[in-house]
Amino acid sequence: FGYKRFSANALFLIMVQQHFILAFLWILFCVLHSLLASVSIKQKLATAMRSRFKHYRLLYTLFAFATLGVVIYYQINMDSPLIFNPSTLSYIIGIAVALAGLVIMAVCIKKYFLSLSGLKSLFQESPTNSLMLNGIHRFVRHPLYAGTFMAIWGALIVLPLLSILIANFIITMYTLIGITLEEKKLEAEFGDAYKIYKQKVPKLFPALRSK
Repeated sequence: FGYKRFSANALFLIMVQQHFILAFLWILFCVLHSLLASVSIKQKLATAMRSRFKHYRLLYTLFAFATLGVVIYYQINMDSPLIFNPSTLSYIIGIAVALAGLVIMAVCIKKYFLSLSGLKSLFQESPTNSLMLNGIHRFVRHPLYAGTFMAIWGALIVLPLLSILIANFIITMYTLIGITLEEKKLEAEFGDAYKIYKQKVPKLFPALRSK
């Protein structure tokens, strides 16, 4: 009996350790993502890379996908307990929310895939940013982030694992902080045009009533 208790305790400690490692990996991914996208780092790299810096966005995207793949691979191969027992109703709700989020994400990625991926730098010497006010941006200022939130939290409802909850919490906190910083950059770049847009259009989810 003592051996069984030791084994159960050891397995529990391993599971706890795995979840701490998972949290660390997600936080590390977010920190690297922010650092490599920061103005100061990009200025230093622009000086070092010179003419090749026009491909930085593409390299950054490839690095982001590679590191994201490592984190997700670790997560799906670890043991994690359920935080609640899913039901048929929770499956239906979770799938509906997640699918809606994926559709929104697909629409956004299709709309500005070249800019997001960095492929635009291969065709345009000095890619210019433009303030998007049409399409889905008429309803929310950050539809890609809104779709991402719907997809990841819908997935948690379908598969309520502690590992997914940890990942979702870190991703959500990081994204909300990122949105705040991004909006400051947009205000600095587009001035009054973005401030007016910000007053008229909700941040993440459409208003139930028009103003």
